Amino acid sequence: MSERLMEAVQYFQSKKGYDALFRLFRKKYESLGRIGGSVKLSGFSPEEMEEVALFMGASPHHLLRKGTLLLLDFEHRLKQTRFSGISLHELLEAFFGEKIQSKNAVKEEIVTAQQKTLDLMKKRYPQIHQWFTYLEGRTPDTLWIWRLLLETDFEEEVRILQSAYSSLPSKVERYPLFSQRVTGNPHSFDLSTARGKLWIHFLYVLSGGEGPPPSQTEPINDLLLSFNLLRDDIANFVTAANLIAHTAGVPHPVWKTATESGTILNVPLRELLKVEEVKTATNSQKVYVVENSGVFSALMDIVPHAPLLCTHGQFKLAGLRLMDLLVKSGHTLHYSGDFDPEGLSMAVRFKERYGEQGHLWRMTVKDYQLSMPVVELGERRGKLASLKNSVLCDLAAAIEIEGKMGYQEGILLQLIQDLQGV
Repeated sequence: MSERLMEAVQYFQSKKGYDALFRLFRKKYESLGRIGGSVKLSGFSPEEMEEVALFMGASPHHLLRKGTLLLLDFEHRLKQTRFSGISLHELLEAFFGEKIQSKNAVKEEIVTAQQKTLDLMKKRYPQIHQWFTYLEGRTPDTLWIWRLLLETDFEEEVRILQSAYSSLPSKVERYPLFSQRVTGNPHSFDLSTARGKLWIHFLYVLSGGEGPPPSQTEPINDLLLSFNLLRDDIANFVTAANLIAHTAGVPHPVWKTATESGTILNVPLRELLKVEEVKTATNSQKVYVVENSGVFSALMDIVPHAPLLCTHGQFKLAGLRLMDLLVKSGHTLHYSGDFDPEGLSMAVRFKERYGEQGHLWRMTVKDYQLSMPVVELGERRGKLASLKNSVLCDLAAAIEIEGKMGYQEGILLQLIQDLQGV
């Protein structure tokens, strides 16, 4: 800093009002990227106005009446003082003791630094080059990762990602144990952490996914399992009746005995991962699926021989695994859910997953009317919007018009009659 510039800084720092005025000047420069425009003087005290007016060679009354001060006028006045040769931009940087740039210039610097960091990561960690290439697309789902690029610990996160990728198991391994093996911490890849979120995004990209990675529990579990990582295999279960699992062509003794004794099975994912095939205990190719445990029990009371399974609400990985095995064995699935936005959404996801082997059971407008809907739709009406272009568009429209929701319990008699014909 030159002696003259230092003198100018000392002068303005000793006068009242210039800290506030120069902050306004700085904000204007950052916005425009140049010395220009004007700032308002309405917030200045009479004493501060007097100091500014004295420097500008004007009366405080004149400045107050005008209400604004041009940055170029101030710079022009600066040239007429002993501080001639100092630009307003130089003065502001010296006054605040830091570089002052336009917002666009700052943004460009950040983008350049981010790309430089990414290029460096690509060279240092070639095994996960595919993920870096995806990040370069700057799609909306990657923006939060770009913001992490300049964090001091980002490279350490990348190092751990590559290490974890290189350590993916060849057979199923429990998620916490994998985390412990890779990092020494069983919670290192917990989904609530930034590292866990990076890991899920990373795996999703490697699996061929584009756009936002899954955010719901079961799709995340499904993604992890596709890489032989198992999050929960005990509490994650599905209820089954009159189905028999096979391994190497041999019926599983527990499933076989349960069917012979009319026993309902709660099957955890842990056990489902051990079987290769699941078939009905009868000659029926149809398997019926409900999500409500009360409806499931009521159906079993009347039709104990029916091949039936219960997902207990939203599809969990155990339920999906069992349905996948049944479809693989050539069975057709018939799903019935509630006549509310959540029930319809589940039915649509079911149909999208199983296509021609997945049939919607008693989920027509007529069935909805038979359920005698009485519960007001209320604030949940908006959830029907995403269903208007789905396979259940007519049913969604009917529920929206009626403004009421129906439930499986209302068509229990019809469901029983269908199962009695199996």
